[in-house]
Amino acid sequence: MTTVLLRTLFVYLLFILSIRLMGKRQVGELQLSELVTTFMISELAVNPILDLSIPLSYSIIPVLFLLSSEVIMSFIATKSDTAKRIIFGNPSLIIKNGILNQKELGRLRIGVSELLAELRLKDVGDISQVEYAFLEQNGKLSVFLKKNAQESGQSLLQSGMPDSSIAFAVIVDGKINESNLEIAKKDGIWLEKELKRNGATIESVFLMTVDDTGKSYIIMKEEK
Repeated sequence: MTTVLLRTLFVYLLFILSIRLMGKRQVGELQLSELVTTFMISELAVNPILDLSIPLSYSIIPVLFLLSSEVIMSFIATKSDTAKRIIFGNPSLIIKNGILNQKELGRLRIGVSELLAELRLKDVGDISQVEYAFLEQNGKLSVFLKKNAQESGQSLLQSGMPDSSIAFAVIVDGKINESNLEIAKKDGIWLEKELKRNGATIESVFLMTVDDTGKSYIIMKEEK
């Protein structure tokens, strides 16, 4: 038992040292290579604890190798933009002037509902308010609002009035979301009239939202 406890303490300290040397980041801020390295180090570190027949050196050497590789790659990435793009990738522009980059969303395998949920977490209730939105290398979403949306939000805060411009997705990728249509207090007749007014059909719409003031916003499917 003493051997197990000593090995556990040693591996724990080794793992903490490894993470500290890779940099002070939260898990959600790790680059892909850092995340993979963290998982591999954790697997290598626990093996000598589970199996006492495995020498500690079998854990220490691979961990040090991975740690050295990660530090070297990070250093190279800071000196070379080309290497940085290869190792970490580039941010992805997924919204520009309120318009979704449908091809990029498809490439990243991000659903519209998932994107709208992420925007709500950023206190953005309507996609039409977004000037730019980037998916960063660490998987986080960066959102830049249009100037008029920022001014509107500031004026509402100053007046003490709640910002109620929450937009509900009533059509997503050519399919009606009946629950959101009901939440928005709209029906099929209203939807049909709104689509006809915009010269659209249900199947041709990539995203249609309506806020609680009755304002609708439509993004058509891109030609493939």
